[in-house]
Amino acid sequence: MCNYGFPITVFELRCIVKCISTEQNVKVSHKNELSQRFCSNIKRVRAAVDDEQIRTYFEHLKTEIQGVPAENVYNYDETNFVDEPSNKKVLMKRGCKYPEAIKNSTKAAVSLMICGNAAGEILPPYGNYKSNKMWSTWTKGGPPGTRYNRSKSGWFDTSTFEDWFFSLVLPTLRRQEGKKLLIGDNLSSHINMEVLKACKSHNIAFVA
Repeated sequence: MCNYGFPITVFELRCIVKCISTEQNVKVSHKNELSQRFCSNIKRVRAAVDDEQIRTYFEHLKTEIQGVPAENVYNYDETNFVDEPSNKKVLMKRGCKYPEAIKNSTKAAVSLMICGNAAGEILPPYGNYKSNKMWSTWTKGGPPGTRYNRSKSGWFDTSTFEDWFFSLVLPTLRRQEGKKLLIGDNLSSHINMEVLKACKSHNIAFVA
């Protein structure tokens, strides 16, 4: 993943290794193969100018997509919406211990996963709240078929990605005949062993 411009953190590696080792009931050591280093952040527009990587990806996609009808080609992506009022310097009496401002807004975050196919059909959305608890009122008023979940960060983790796949994606794709494609980015939370096994058994090519 580092070679493709998406290096993962030690924590993300531990999540992936934990998922695999738990599934296979083995202990894994990586001390002799990996090292930690600081990496520089670059913008996507700069990373995108690597012609070789772009050509390699599209050559792979071209092979996978051969003969697959448009209604069987799906693409997914999630985005995170954050409501966090910015802090501002304000005038307070000198010595004030807790400078606070009362506002009708709170810090919150929600991720939304959208998936559709090349024929223009969209699956129901999947909403993931930033919370330790799910409230029933949060699941009302959304588009028909919307599924809701929550995570500590508000971002998709391995379990929410797995729930999204098995609750909304697989029920649709396994009703379709022939080979299917599921195209998305390669976040560590998307590298889920149960999802990959299900894709293999239902003739779904998982393309990152």
